[in-house]
Amino acid sequence: MSRTTGQAEQEATELPSAASSRLPWYLQPSLHPQAQTTARQQPLPALPINPPTILTPLMNHLSVDLGMDDMSLIDLRTLDPPPALGSNLIMLLSTARSEKHLHTSADRLCRHLRSVYHLSPFADGLLGRNELKLKLRRRAKRSRLLSAVGAKSTGEGEIDDGIRTGWVCVNVGRVEGGELPEEVRKVQRREGFVGFGGQGEEGCGIVVQMLTADKRGEMDLEKLWLGILKRAGEDSKTGDSSEQKSRDGAAELEQMAGNTT
Repeated sequence: MSRTTGQAEQEATELPSAASSRLPWYLQPSLHPQAQTTARQQPLPALPINPPTILTPLMNHLSVDLGMDDMSLIDLRTLDPPPALGSNLIMLLSTARSEKHLHTSADRLCRHLRSVYHLSPFADGLLGRNELKLKLRRRAKRSRLLSAVGAKSTGEGEIDDGIRTGWVCVNVGRVEGGELPEEVRKVQRREGFVGFGGQGEEGCGIVVQMLTADKRGEMDLEKLWLGILKRAGEDSKTGDSSEQKSRDGAAELEQMAGNTT
């Protein structure tokens, strides 16, 4: 009796596997599609204080829809004086998989910002679709001419034909929200301010730096801007301490003058 029950259990376990083995591979159900999709998506950087409303959907669009990798965020709103790109600035950095992916993603990002948010982004270093096709045709024609005269063919990296830029800077422009709290902006409202950008500008500026992996490692923009922020923070601390010392010295002089009178 026990043997018959064991055989029945074995046959019951073998029936689904045998049925699935008879099915072709394109009809067999995938086991864990959701786990694969989740593992493919990379985590987004943490939001800064008082972020603009467009920041979260913008990062999701870059990561999910455009497939940009290794995204990082640098908050430059406290930088004094502000950078040349404008005051109250937030910078996003991301990596493209290839040169073609870089220009395609930058072009799609600009079209998305124009159609959905009615913004006027400016992409520095972007090759348009027609311009890229024209440069590729010129390079192919030059290669054919060189081979026709018997010249040695040159590699893709030996001639700078303007196709491989490796870096596109998309200036999103001014967006609503993202302004610093009043107590933080007091530091930026000093007499005799000299620098780039106006202090009366409303909203927040966003810049998206899109680079290939090689170009990102070569430029190392994170190290550059984080170093600038660190030096600016040290200078502000030094300035605050010197102002405090001058105020203390003035108070002591007033006290001494009061005692003498």
